[in-house]
Amino acid sequence: MFNNFIKGTAFLFLVASFSFCGVEEELKKINSKLDDIGKRLTTLEKKVGSGAPSNNKNQKPKADPNAVYNIPVSNSVVLGNPNAKVTITKWTDFQWPYCAKSVSLIDEILEKYPNDVKVVIKNFPLSFHKQAYKAAQYALAAHKQGKYKDMYHKIMENFRQLKANEDLPLEYARDLGLDMNQFIRDFESPETKSQIDLEIKQLRESGIPRLAVPKFLVQGKEPQGRDIATFSAMIDAELKK
Repeated sequence: MFNNFIKGTAFLFLVASFSFCGVEEELKKINSKLDDIGKRLTTLEKKVGSGAPSNNKNQKPKADPNAVYNIPVSNSVVLGNPNAKVTITKWTDFQWPYCAKSVSLIDEILEKYPNDVKVVIKNFPLSFHKQAYKAAQYALAAHKQGKYKDMYHKIMENFRQLKANEDLPLEYARDLGLDMNQFIRDFESPETKSQIDLEIKQLRESGIPRLAVPKFLVQGKEPQGRDIATFSAMIDAELKK
């Protein structure tokens, strides 16, 4: 009987040992898979962090730094020296925060290059900004009396208020001392609306890949950034030609 007990105990021990070895092998396999997943996640994080391109078919097209787009002035507003060597073209929307933010950039450029750069302002009111088109009309009406830049700054500084009061530029026109009768006539003029429509068409048919605003061209080339250093480098390169 004792021998049978010993044999039974030995048998159970062997079974337990084999079972433990089997579990251990399974754990090794699981750990190996986890290590593989961890390595893949690390690689993915590095790609995301470095800005590596994805395979997303809906990825927005990038601007070609070497492409040149010839956009005529077409009676658009010109700020700065009209005879300047370098032309910056800007399409803008009077209700878009990024357009408002870029106003200071243009001011800084014109201050830095008072004789060498002119800025052509064109309108591209976005369809979901319901008051932007009307604001563009008001700005062009102010231009007829030589006060575009003043009106442009006033509207951009308070662009969020347009949603509640689309005729706010009328107050600015009075503050600027404009002839209000002429101002309203120019605002309602078909010529003013035709100018805005032409500027919209120019951007849409330009061939520029992304129709986002503000849209800038420096001597026909789209800059790769919206900062004074990027613009200055492009302007200086043109001035050296």
